[in-house]
Parts: sequence; C-alpha cells; structure tokens
Amino acid sequence: MSKMKETALTIAGLASVLVAGQTVANAASTYTVQKGDTLSELADKFNLTVEDLVKTNKITDANMIFADQQIEVPTQEELNENALNTTAASSANSAASDAASSAMSEAVASMTAASSAAASEAVASSVAASEASASKAAESEAAAASVQAQPVAQDTAVAEQAAPVAQQAAPAAAPAAGGSVYDQFIANGGTDALWLNIVMPESGGNPNAVSPNGYMGLGQTKEGWGTGDVATQTNGLVNYAVSRYGSVDGAVQFRAANGWW
Repeated sequence: MSKMKETALTIAGLASVLVAGQTVANAASTYTVQKGDTLSELADKFNLTVEDLVKTNKITDANMIFADQQIEVPTQEELNENALNTTAASSANSAASDAASSAMSEAVASMTAASSAAASEAVASSVAASEASASKAAESEAAAASVQAQPVAQDTAVAEQAAPVAQQAAPAAAPAAGGSVYDQFIANGGTDALWLNIVMPESGGNPNAVSPNGYMGLGQTKEGWGTGDVATQTNGLVNYAVSRYGSVDGAVQFRAANGWW
C-alpha cells in the first residue's frame, strides 16, 4: 500500500489516486495512516464521521492514531447494516424486558393471593405452638430446680492439648483453561499471556466467533488466519503479533494500552 504524498492519498480497492481535499466515495477499503493525519481529517476525506471510523476500527481514543496504522474505511452499506442490527437488538431487548416484567407481575399477584390464605393458617398454628412451648418451658424449669450442680474436674493436660487446629486453606482454583481450545492453542505456540490478554477479550476463546463487522476467529481479524482449525489460527495470531508489534509481549502491551490490536 503506497503512502500519502503532498497532495494525494491511496486507498486499497480504489482504481485511482484521489486529490486531497476532495470527498472520497464510500468503497470497501483500508488506508495507511500517514504522519500528521488526524481521525477527523480522514473522516472528512472519506465522507464519514469520526464515530464511523472509531466503531469500525475499535479505536478507544479518537485522538491517538499512529503512522502506518491500517484504518478500515467502511462502506455506506456496512454502516446502514450495523445501524439496523443495533436497532433490531435494542427492540429485541426491550420486548424481552417487557415480557419479563409482565411475567414477574403475574407471579407476584399469584404469590400474594396464596400467601394471604397461608397467613391465616400460620397464625392459628403459631398460637397453638406458643401454648405448647410455654407448657414445655414450665416443665423444664421445674426439672432443673431439682438437680444439684456438681463441680466438674478439669484435666489440665487434656485442656492444653485441645488447642484448635488451623484448617488448611484449599488451593486457589486454577484459571479456566478454555477447555480443549486452550490446550490446542498452547500446544501450537500460543502463550498464556496471549490467551488472557488478547484471545479472551477479543473472542472469548471461541475459534468460530464472528463480529457484526466481519472480524473472525480467536484473534478477531479479517485476514486468512482468522479461520480454520485452532492450530492455523494460533500460528497466524503469533506471527501477526511478532510481525506487527515486534514480539508477543509487544502485542500484549499494545492491546492492554489501547483496548484493540
């Protein structure tokens, strides 16, 4: 992908170089950030909003982009589809909430009716129990008054040996390993740091995960290594971390600082 010159930029997927300052038609593409670029300038160039670029690229800080960063430029169709999906999800959640509230109201009404009948029965039972308890207590007091208390000898040696024994704390449960997916990930060159700090936040450890924006696999990418078996995805993820960030630790640190990678 070519870098921006003084008056032009190049976008993968477009047939020609567009003059800076002109409105860029929405077409599925990526753009390599040049030194001095800002997200608001790029949004203007691509006839988008800053929010469109932030959501599509999972950017956590709209004021921080860096040279050579790959920015995905969404098409208008993708933006419309995402908006429809968001609206549909919101409607579904609202309907589910209304249904749950209705069911809860019906359950409370039913319980109230049942408890009213039970309350009357409970009162009668309580009165009878109180009378029986009072009679029993009187009998116990009379029996206690007739018993002579006898001193009990203390065995000093036994008392010294009766110190409480500290319970051994159970070992802390090991972190969830993600089942066989985790085992395959580690066996094929993945590390626990990659699993905990990139795989789990990105995909939840699901090799078949696909986001609404089309990001796939354990590492949530649109590249080829985002599909296939766990071994293929693990090798691709490790190679990507090393080639882009210099090392696995570099990738982990970037993901921790920015919330995306």
